[in-house]
Amino acid sequence: MYAPHFRILTFLTLFGLVLASTPLFGQVQVQVDLARFYSQQQPVVEVQMYFSGSSLTSIPTPDGQWRSSVDVLIYFSRDSQIIQYDHFVLHSPSMPVPEQDFVDVRRFAVPEGAYRVYMEVFDLHQASDTLSFFRDVTIGGYQNGLAFELSDPVLLAKAYASKETNALVRNGYYMEPIPHRYYPHTAELLYFYQEVYAHVPASELNTYQFAYYLEGVQGDGKPRRIQQAITKTRKTRPLDPILMQMDIRNLPSGNYQLVTEVRDQDLNLINSSAVSFQRSNPNLEWAENDQKKAGTPGMLDSFLYDMSMEDLNYSLRAIAARIPEKDVPILNATIQNPKAESKRQLLFSYFIQENANRPDKAYAAYMTSARAVDQKFRSGFGYGFETDRGYTWMKYGQPNDIVQVEDEPHAPPYEIWIYDEFPFTGQRNVKFLFYNPNLAPGDFQLLHSTARNERQNPRWEIELYKKVGANDIQGINIQDATGVQDQYYRNARRYFNDF
Repeated sequence: MYAPHFRILTFLTLFGLVLASTPLFGQVQVQVDLARFYSQQQPVVEVQMYFSGSSLTSIPTPDGQWRSSVDVLIYFSRDSQIIQYDHFVLHSPSMPVPEQDFVDVRRFAVPEGAYRVYMEVFDLHQASDTLSFFRDVTIGGYQNGLAFELSDPVLLAKAYASKETNALVRNGYYMEPIPHRYYPHTAELLYFYQEVYAHVPASELNTYQFAYYLEGVQGDGKPRRIQQAITKTRKTRPLDPILMQMDIRNLPSGNYQLVTEVRDQDLNLINSSAVSFQRSNPNLEWAENDQKKAGTPGMLDSFLYDMSMEDLNYSLRAIAARIPEKDVPILNATIQNPKAESKRQLLFSYFIQENANRPDKAYAAYMTSARAVDQKFRSGFGYGFETDRGYTWMKYGQPNDIVQVEDEPHAPPYEIWIYDEFPFTGQRNVKFLFYNPNLAPGDFQLLHSTARNERQNPRWEIELYKKVGANDIQGINIQDATGVQDQYYRNARRYFNDF
């Protein structure tokens, strides 16, 4: 008999791109998602790619259209061995205007296990514009003994029945994945596709119940059901492809989960899955009584829609210090993207995580701090929060103490910042040393820090006191030395150790 089962969150992974700390000009931009399916009892991984046309070179075609082309390499590696791969040239559809986005899907049959998936992409018409990245993933892991298994649910931008044969058609449906799992204000329908695999004969359980509903994800990260489940009776068969749609015109801006469930005729839960997404709906107004009760504005992301491109880019640069390293390339690509909608999307995504009920308040408070840091540390080489000192202030907050030294004869101006508590790494008494070797106004650079994952330079004292002669180096030879001889006007080591 079948075994009831509690929810399993599905494997639907957003690829992280290459790490970077500066804008990636000339960088190919591609959004990649993975989804697991089963085919003849073997896992199949679907690689969904969404290419940003503005990051590629478009060339005219003989019929007066425009087209972009990319060279793509994808391979699955395990224990330093390549298990599966594909290398291909992909052309965008011919379009009447250049720089149009396009999508593609590739499928790989691979055994269950843990893999490192690599992807390399370069612009066929501008080979210097390249992108390479990897992701560690686990494929398979279905539980034995379940009456029904589920593929990963795939969120779609559009879908319809089709008899065509191409990469976007599966089991008789044309399905275009939606990038970033983000539904903009123009989206009226949410489409999703999922496969159900039955491991019981139809004679034992000839029908089952397929249910789906939405959960809202609040500031505490806990999902809460916001609607009645929609339930469909389905015929039991080895593979049941399911394409559903939901009207989201009245779905407010926010973070959500789509939950799917398989139940028996008595509505006992057998298996379930969930996939997260974001919705932007600035044109929707809450009912007046909901506004009064929640104290929220009618349009959660309306504070972003009156911003100029300059303000949007300024705000994106301001949050760079708080963005996880794996998402820095996405931030850089969004700053370069000429579309305001992409910029609003990322900002909304960030600040609704800070305050799910009032992202506008979270934005206002953060930007007040960012503008103050910009003014405090502006040096003529970018915004103040992009300098080493400003970046550190935005990332870790105001230090408990600052030692400023400007009058040592053998050293340029320098500062030592002290953090008594440093919860980011679990350390205490963390220090940063900035110096101004070029003597340019405000141009202080990070020379050394005791914080983990920050620059640690054992020879910082030698670099700081570069003016002293070789005879004042402390050690047998200058190659191995890490300090200089102690003198009255060389206080950096003393300050660094005593504070």
